[in-house]
Amino acid sequence: MRQGLPGSQVTKDMMDPAVKPGVAPGDGATSSGVALLRVRQCSGVLFIAAEWRGTPFERALLDGVAGLEKRYTLYSVQSAASSRVYRFSIDCGGTDKAVYFKEYLSRSVWDAIKHIVRPSRAMRAYSASAMLTAHGFKAPRVIALKEWRTALWRKHCIVVTEAVAGAKPVHALLATDSADLQDLRSRRAFIRTLGRTIGRMHRAGIVHGDLRLGNVLARRTDDSWEFFFLDNERTRRWLWMPARLRLKNLVQANMPTAGITRTDRLRFFNAYLSACVALRPVRKRWAERIQARTLERRNEYLREGRTVRA
Repeated sequence: MRQGLPGSQVTKDMMDPAVKPGVAPGDGATSSGVALLRVRQCSGVLFIAAEWRGTPFERALLDGVAGLEKRYTLYSVQSAASSRVYRFSIDCGGTDKAVYFKEYLSRSVWDAIKHIVRPSRAMRAYSASAMLTAHGFKAPRVIALKEWRTALWRKHCIVVTEAVAGAKPVHALLATDSADLQDLRSRRAFIRTLGRTIGRMHRAGIVHGDLRLGNVLARRTDDSWEFFFLDNERTRRWLWMPARLRLKNLVQANMPTAGITRTDRLRFFNAYLSACVALRPVRKRWAERIQARTLERRNEYLREGRTVRA
């Protein structure tokens, strides 16, 4: 049986005031410029957006997955073995708002021990999303975050984010006959915009924790595209970005094969270099490293009988 969130009685004087943007997530919580309210419980703490305070959604969250299942229809979403993800809709002033609920699972005893003193994966994801937003990048808006313990060494956590309306995973857009990318000009513009966006992110010293194209959503604007980065618990900003992490991100983005040509990859890399001009003098060496490591990783997947995850 899955461990749910322990319920509790929450009174007005148990609620901390909204924290101003810019406060560290450990002291309060802000993401995408939106402050969350802190609701104390005997075994943990819930951060929740002000518009959801005191609503049936909050009360369901206090009872965890079991409480959500009683009130909403949950649809399981494919995810890594270290988490469970559900999509469902909540009432927002008479209209339905789609949200994603992510429950982080303990990966090992050592993982549990580390989190005695380390911020939870949910809090790290939340903090990284706020950091991305502060540097001009996009991530789904966090509307709730919960941490609680069932033992001194065992920490549980969940995060709830709003679904990004009108957005699709990048790999799905490239691999299918998307109406938005039917003509060659639109496809080329899309790939260039993606390359420049990731180049700007790296120029800012930000390394994404898992830059698979399934972790990047794209949404069409009037004359361009905007990208939203998911699964940010390992996303981090460095003063000096290690070359190995830059390579790791570029290989992750280069792994998919469906619908992506060699010319697409070169166009992406050239756009990336337009934002990371310091790499231009060594572009050939970097292109060779990316290609060699990508082939190595694909062969590892084949030997292990695994499918490359988009």
